[in-house]
Amino acid sequence: MHRLPLFLLLLCTAIVNAQFKNDNVKYTTVYPEDLCKTLQANPGYTLLDVRSQGEFDDTLSSAPGLNIGRIKDALHISIQELPQRWKELLSYKDKPLFIYCSHSQRSRRASRMLADSGFTKLFNVDGGLTNFYVQGIAQNTCGSYSIVSNLSYKIISPKQLADNSKSVNYFILDVRADSSFNSISRSAEANLFGHFNDAVNIPFEKLGTSFSSIPTDKPVLIVDEYGSESAKAAKLLNDKGYKEVSILINGMDEWLDYVAETGNKQGPKWMQNVHYKIISAEEFEKLVNNKKDFQLIDARSADEFKNASKNYWENIGNIQGATNIPASDIAASSQLPSSKNKAIILYGFNNQDAVYAAAEQLTKQGYTDVSVLRGGIWNLRWSSHNIKGKERLNKLVENVPEQNL
Repeated sequence: MHRLPLFLLLLCTAIVNAQFKNDNVKYTTVYPEDLCKTLQANPGYTLLDVRSQGEFDDTLSSAPGLNIGRIKDALHISIQELPQRWKELLSYKDKPLFIYCSHSQRSRRASRMLADSGFTKLFNVDGGLTNFYVQGIAQNTCGSYSIVSNLSYKIISPKQLADNSKSVNYFILDVRADSSFNSISRSAEANLFGHFNDAVNIPFEKLGTSFSSIPTDKPVLIVDEYGSESAKAAKLLNDKGYKEVSILINGMDEWLDYVAETGNKQGPKWMQNVHYKIISAEEFEKLVNNKKDFQLIDARSADEFKNASKNYWENIGNIQGATNIPASDIAASSQLPSSKNKAIILYGFNNQDAVYAAAEQLTKQGYTDVSVLRGGIWNLRWSSHNIKGKERLNKLVENVPEQNL
């Protein structure tokens, strides 16, 4: 859950301000795993979906990875239309109203808007609908709600893939460019993703002429970078008559998050070809709490580090104890450790390619213990407010401006 699709990020940055400070003040937050019992405790509830019409109908073409179904019987008013249509909800003003979107950025905006309009029993679903899939609970039985979809393929999480690896013999189809598959791309992050050992690489552009290479008698799992091309590929296979087709939610990006957090102790074998490490937010927290000796480098621009970016949404403070060395300057910086064996941890705003390129540069300079904090400072903030049990991560971040609390 560490990267928002570009169009969604632009939408959120246009409408989101003071991202989390209204949680459990103007509205109540509820985690996906607690939604069922919370609904049961609030009889007469209504669900409101504030995503776009394309997302709601599973017809979004600009980012098909966001076609992930909807909660059955939910009302739908997109966040763009809500300022003009909110009065249609007046009959629910004093009744439990549960609001969700894809990642819980737009739903927070909607919750705050309705709270300011006098609605008294508002609930924001943390992490949005995507979080149900990432956790592998989208199909869990619940008497209060169900997630329905118009899609002809399945969406599975990394955890489900790992759990099913012994019982389901997937044909893993990797539709990334061959340079990304082989970790020789110009993109440092693309090279970081690695690939599953048993995956067959057929770039999406060649898929239309390569169906003979894909078996029809095995379940097919499609992977890509972030989930959009795999969704398009799944539809192509379905149209060709393939019945058992699944995609990995958010692609190799989500798999890498899963590996960073769990160590991938089971599941399909997977390989990387990079010379630095990836650490999760929880692992980083342990290093901090255990007072491990490392140099923490904030690889964002000086303006971002100082909360002076022209993009106000990039001004989200910094991690305690960090030294700012922009990624573009890191190769020649005099602030690097004198010892090549001292541990270095890099982070950026999120998963910017420049941060991974900087980590690779440091290994080429002979530093032997280089790590990147997966998801950067954005992940610490987002996870602490959307993932159950991770609230404490927010304490690692300081100097967050009032407008982005």
